[in-house]
Amino acid sequence: MEKLLVTLANKMAGFGYDVTVLIFQEDSTLESELDERIDFRQKEPNVPFGKRIPYIRYKFYDDEMWDYRVSPKQLYKYYIGNEKFDVEIAFFRGTSVKIIAGSTNKNAVHLTWVHSDFRKAGGYKRHFNNMDEVVAAYRTFDKVICVSKEAMEGFKEVIGDTGNLTKVYNMIPVKQIRQMAMTEIPKPLSPAHLNLVIVARLLDKTKGHLRLITAVSRLRQEGYDIALTVVGDGPDREMIEEYISVMNENDFVRMVGNQKNPYPYIKTADVLVCSSYFEGYNLTVAEALVLGTPVLSVKCSGPTEILENGKYGVIVENSERGLYYGIRKLYRNPELLDYYRAKAIERQSFFDEDKISRQLENLFYRDKEKNTESSN
Repeated sequence: MEKLLVTLANKMAGFGYDVTVLIFQEDSTLESELDERIDFRQKEPNVPFGKRIPYIRYKFYDDEMWDYRVSPKQLYKYYIGNEKFDVEIAFFRGTSVKIIAGSTNKNAVHLTWVHSDFRKAGGYKRHFNNMDEVVAAYRTFDKVICVSKEAMEGFKEVIGDTGNLTKVYNMIPVKQIRQMAMTEIPKPLSPAHLNLVIVARLLDKTKGHLRLITAVSRLRQEGYDIALTVVGDGPDREMIEEYISVMNENDFVRMVGNQKNPYPYIKTADVLVCSSYFEGYNLTVAEALVLGTPVLSVKCSGPTEILENGKYGVIVENSERGLYYGIRKLYRNPELLDYYRAKAIERQSFFDEDKISRQLENLFYRDKEKNTESSN
């Protein structure tokens, strides 16, 4: 989400818009990546009244429930106040949606994003008391921007058709990615006949690292010369490291941690793998295509749409079995790598920055929505 936010904010600042980014937790890394013209703010959740009376604060206010208790208008007053903006955006689900839903700025255009399939990803009820409040909040927006067809369908199934849905694919800084990919890799890939890379947060229940490692290990035991580089960090890092050791694959499944510039790893690899149980869009799959790297993905919403059901990359069954047979097929048929490398290059026009920028700009004005694909 942070990468997408940075890309959008920087692009709009470059167009001459006066952009303000407000976050709820301190993040100096995010601030350093934003254009210097952007007004960056950080404001933590409020703990009122009880701050001055320790017992009351302990008993009633230190339960992290303040955002639940107050109304959207109270949240808006605390976070935004009386400042007037022309466009107010809730870039993520949950708290930010509740804040902007409480806007008292009637002249502003109100937008929110749906980055994932709500049938599989939670969090959309965060700081709401019930589903009725969630639905009511989404209905207040001028547009609810879904990043994929699956994200829109999931929203309709869980929230309902709120009458303000539209689809706009995520913006990708193509030129910047290609330039950054030319940098030398700090830690070269392991020498192997087939080098795989996965770039994802280390959270196995969503990203499926363990089943990918199991598939790779099984293939290696059968004599296939395969190596896997794992780029990313997250709460499951220690567990994944231990699993790699248990599988005795430390030499060929390597973790390089979070990389501010992951693109050289993607460009150098033979195949980028998406092993996620579910996805909304999957920025990494798009970035791989931009760099001309073949993609193998399990069948899940975003990647399937980006790869057009296998036309521009390999789509396999969403399982360990699917990963195993998909990787084996690419290993046994090296000509397929050349084919999908050419298809990746062919797909690059899909990520036209200027086209997506125009779609988003049109949403900033209530009378300019012609070029944006709508659910109606």
